[in-house]
Amino acid sequence: MKFYLINPDYMLYGDPPLGLAALAAYVIKHCSPLEVKILDQLKQNEILEVIGKEHPEMVCLAASSGNFFSVKQFASEIKQANPKTMILLGGVHITTCPDSFENASFDIAVRGEGEIATRKVVNSIKKNGGMKKNELLKIPGLLFKDAEGKTLNTGISESVKNLDELPLPARHLLNMSYYSLPRFSAEEDIEPIGSMLTARGCPFTCKFCSSASFWGRGVRFHSAKRVVEEIEELYKQYGYRHIYFYDDLFSLNRTRLEEMKNLLQKKGLLGKIRFSAYARANCFDDHTANLFKELNVHAVTFGLESGSQRLLNYLKGNDITLQDGIDALTRAKKFGLDPKGFFMIGSPTETIEDMQATHDFIKKNCRENFIIYQALAYPGTEFWRYAVENGLADPSFYEKPQKEFVDINPDMLLSKEMTKEDFEEYYTKIKSLTLPQRGSLFKKVLRIRPRHIKKMLSAEFLAKAYNLRKGFIKRVSENAEGYKVKAREEKEELPLITR
Repeated sequence: MKFYLINPDYMLYGDPPLGLAALAAYVIKHCSPLEVKILDQLKQNEILEVIGKEHPEMVCLAASSGNFFSVKQFASEIKQANPKTMILLGGVHITTCPDSFENASFDIAVRGEGEIATRKVVNSIKKNGGMKKNELLKIPGLLFKDAEGKTLNTGISESVKNLDELPLPARHLLNMSYYSLPRFSAEEDIEPIGSMLTARGCPFTCKFCSSASFWGRGVRFHSAKRVVEEIEELYKQYGYRHIYFYDDLFSLNRTRLEEMKNLLQKKGLLGKIRFSAYARANCFDDHTANLFKELNVHAVTFGLESGSQRLLNYLKGNDITLQDGIDALTRAKKFGLDPKGFFMIGSPTETIEDMQATHDFIKKNCRENFIIYQALAYPGTEFWRYAVENGLADPSFYEKPQKEFVDINPDMLLSKEMTKEDFEEYYTKIKSLTLPQRGSLFKKVLRIRPRHIKKMLSAEFLAKAYNLRKGFIKRVSENAEGYKVKAREEKEELPLITR
């Protein structure tokens, strides 16, 4: 049986689809004999050509809410050209919006973690020569249609209790040459950055996050030994010298951090790899900061969200304060870490005064390194419930073509306490606080080595540069220049807007 996984995002992101690689490794281990491929970094017409030529029995797609419509459209094209190929869908959107399965070309969808349910589906189809209703009904976590076209829902899938039972992601099936290209991001370094997920879940219930809806409440960790094993693979096999941990809260388990440090030291890897990670402000004490420093974590990002205590209580609960954020930023600098703050504006109930407070907080505490986002409502979150109940979002919003926007879209404002004009003006005001990265381009040039030049002259790098430059990067650059002009024009602070 041929089981193909598809990454439909062509030359758009610099990080590999770890979810597909993890699922591929798992089914290879548990569903043999099985021919597994990941169609990665191919244009959609090339993917269709491969499927039409090789006729896999099943293809697997994953979709977030943001790209669900495009994935749904692509699945329709696959099914039209290859009606005998079964299409399996996974991802957070179908988990939180099972109604999206209707009027789509997917044969089966997995709600929740993909590994166990997909293993059982694949083995059932191999055993029975196709989809057998009574067998599939025994598998938790599925959506599928019976002979009469009625959708059957078996709930949420089983979770992997011991994450160390999972094999390392099958990165060898990905186009790793693409993911090892030099990266010209906001950072001074141009080295490619490896990515890892070493835990699943989060114990907190932030109003804007769907992590608990997908992974379930609580946190499951890979052991320190398993984490270091994957770090060693990224370092030795793929040449990464910088790795980003995408865990919701990498800082949460200090015992594991200590064990990781000791194991890296034993393997002679400690200090040879730089790391970046996320942390929560009120879970970041001196001990944790020192462990980060000893591990060679050079950058830590805190979800600070707002400079208004009232709004922070609404977004993240009453156990975290503005002072926690200030202390975390100060502590990170004290231990030689590079701290960054994530903020959002336009949240439900947010007022102009709240936005002004965020502006003032950033200006005083982290003007040199912050990112500001528009608050968006995703299914499975309190934001989404509020937006739908208050008529701020159409329940079928993600079933329709998405309007692409680089920074903000005032039509998606979630607060009823301000006008769209207020929101847009304050976003521009906060964005204009961004300090210029003095000499960053010069520093990047000084870091270029022969290995970088070789890759920068490759057809793949040039294609990626062209693909991004003509679209996303061009729009980002134009917006960034607009904010610089705005900052130059406004030498004095904008007054607090009044209605």
